[in-house]
Amino acid sequence: MRRDDTALGVAARDPGIRRISKFTWRAGAVGVACSTLIAVTFGYHAAAQQPKAGNGDAGQGTIVIPAQPPAPAQGAGQVTSGAS
Repeated sequence: MRRDDTALGVAARDPGIRRISKFTWRAGAVGVACSTLIAVTFGYHAAAQQPKAGNGDAGQGTIVIPAQPPAPAQGAGQVTSGAS
């Protein structure tokens, strides 16, 4: 490859790289903005649906751990469905 062809190639490549770089930054900014909008929207709804303390809904939305593990079930431990 001749030297002047290389210089023309580099000169033609630079505007393309600049254009792609601008597009990449804009796409990233739009992605961050959309992610923030989604997080705010779902965060607001999740906070709005939380039960308030003292409103009569005792234990709703909480995990209750039983005092003892459940008793073992009677019967086969593993059941297959269909042909095996």
